[in-house]
Order: sequence, then structure tokens, then C-alpha cells
Amino acid sequence: MKNNIKKIYIDSKVASGPVASRILASPGGADIEIVDDPRAILDQFQKSGSLAEKETLLVYHFPGKFMSSCPGSDGMVCCNYFVINFGLGCVFDCHYCYLQSFLNNPLMTIFGNLDDLIQEIDLKTKNKKFRFRIGTGEYTDSLALEHHTGIAERLIGHFAGLDNAVLELKTKSDNVDSLLDLDHRGNTVMAWSVNPPSVITSVEEGTATLEERLEAAKKVELAGYKTAFHLDPVIYYEGWEKEYHELIDTIFSRLNPDRVAWISLGSFRYSPGLKEVMQSRHPGDELTKGEMIQGTDGKFRYFKTIREQMYVSIRKKIDSVDSRLFLYLCMETRPMWEKVFQYIPESGKNLDALFEKRRQYIEKNGLPIGRKKV
Repeated sequence: MKNNIKKIYIDSKVASGPVASRILASPGGADIEIVDDPRAILDQFQKSGSLAEKETLLVYHFPGKFMSSCPGSDGMVCCNYFVINFGLGCVFDCHYCYLQSFLNNPLMTIFGNLDDLIQEIDLKTKNKKFRFRIGTGEYTDSLALEHHTGIAERLIGHFAGLDNAVLELKTKSDNVDSLLDLDHRGNTVMAWSVNPPSVITSVEEGTATLEERLEAAKKVELAGYKTAFHLDPVIYYEGWEKEYHELIDTIFSRLNPDRVAWISLGSFRYSPGLKEVMQSRHPGDELTKGEMIQGTDGKFRYFKTIREQMYVSIRKKIDSVDSRLFLYLCMETRPMWEKVFQYIPESGKNLDALFEKRRQYIEKNGLPIGRKKV
């Protein structure tokens, strides 16, 4: 995966912090400039009219909250997931990405005050009996810029010392080599968003190939990490069933099912306004040309009969690999859960119990926790 970053601006407020120090020590060929007014840099790019700048990065002091509950949609089943955000924007250019219409500035940004983020995690989790699942990757890819920032390395080290939390790093990159020798103590799940190769080629621009993602997943499995996979968004097209079944066969021809913490399924969906942005930025794209229906949460999805057909087919295929694999639906309705799984989680606590059951199974039957020497 190539390095696209050509210019990095660093807020002087965080220039001595861990993120900036990592960037300054290993710039990766990028031109670096320390600035006193990061807002002026953002204004400059907004005035230029650029919609999605992929070669420039801004590292600045973030004054807000880093951690929140996953923003589930109205009427959808949620799973008590928490997210921490360490940046905004993505070096990749997936055609369906909601960030295209969500962010109000085109510049990729990373929050340089990482110590404040870690302090907030500790305050949220300390002395709680609840077991937290905490993920990254809501507003930026978790690992795409790891070679610049070292943020994942720092988070993995910190979560290794927490006894009531697991970290999920979600990515479409293969950027894992710097993480393989870390003492993670089994508290980090390395997760990949995956699609068939034809989908990756056509609508996931700049991302690692499926082969590269799975090679990276095998590396972290051998390093003792648990893995996870997100088939989200599942996209409906002629030949989808054959290609998604082949995708599942490919994944489990490489990876040990007993080290897979969870698999999620979610259909292609978009909020009002995103369709027009997608058509403007990717005029030849086929994603928005199919018939969609607006749900109670305002998002447009495939008709429920199509979603049910896809989910059931993929679930049966995954069951044929290993019926003990833990599969769940993301951003879906209670009736859809019943059609796909013949049960409805009554609450987030019910899903928590299933995640915990899977965790205990892996730690009892999977590979030993920690680095496996090969």
C-alpha cells in the first residue's frame, strides 16, 4: 500500500506530544510544517473548494471528547459498542463512505493530544464491572496512517493493562508490521472490513487488496491477536452470492476460525445527501442506481426482501465453515434479526452475553494469547 501523504501540518500545541514526535522522527518523505493557527489551515482548504484532500494531513489539539457510545440509528438493534476517535477523514476513497457528506472540511486530521484520549478511556472504564468493547475507525481508518502516527501501537500497549476492556482496530489496510511484536495480552482485536475482489477494485479505491488484507490478518493471528471481519457494506449485484461465498471460503482457507472474535453483516446504505455527493465524485458508479427504500432512521437501504436474502445466504455459508462463529447484524431492525437468526436480542445486554461467550470460547480453545513464535 503506497504512502500518499505529501504534506503534514502540526499544531504547535502538540508538537512535543507522542504523535507529533513519531511523525517528526519518521516523516516518510512528507514535507512537515509546524503552525500556530491550525484553523487557518482548515480555512485555506475550505476556500480552495477541495472536496476530499488525500495528500495533506493536519495534526492538532482536539478540545472535545474522544469516546462515546456507537451512534446507532433509530429503530435498529444496537450492541453496547463504544468508539474512540483519534482523527477525521481517510486516505482511502471508498465510493460509499459516509464521510463524504458528513465532514465539513476536506482535510484529513489527526488528534495530537493522545495522552488526553488515554486519560478519558481510563476515566470511563476504571472500577467498572462492565466489560467494554471499544473500537476505532468510525471517522478514519484505524491503521492506514499508523506508519506516520504510531497511535495504534500506543493504544495496544495501554489496553494490554486494562482488565475490563477490549480494543478493536478496524482497517482496510495491511499496515500491521509494526504491531506484531507488541505485548498486547489478548486485549486487542485486529479487524478487517472485507468485500469480494471485484467490489474492492471497483469501489474501494486506494485500499489494500483482499489478498493483502488476509496476509496481514494471518500475520496478526500468528502474533497472537484475535481477528474479526466486517462484511459491511454487503453490496447487491449480479453474481453477488457466488462471490461472497467465495470470499468466505478464501478467508477461512487462510485463517483459524477459533481466533475470529466476531463477524458483522450490514447492507449498503446511505443517508440523505450522500447519493448526490457519490454521483458527483464518482459519476460512473453503479451503487446509487439500484432501487432503495428509506427506513425509519432516514437512511436508504435495499428492500428488506433483498437484505434478508443476502444475510441468510451469507449466514448459512458462514455456518457451514463453523457454526460456532459469532455473527451479528449491524444497523438492522428487530424483524430482520428474527428472519436471519430466528431470535431477537431483547437488549444490548443479551448481545454482550454472546460476545462474552465467544471470548471465553476463544481463550479456552484458540491459540495461546500473546506472540506465537514461528
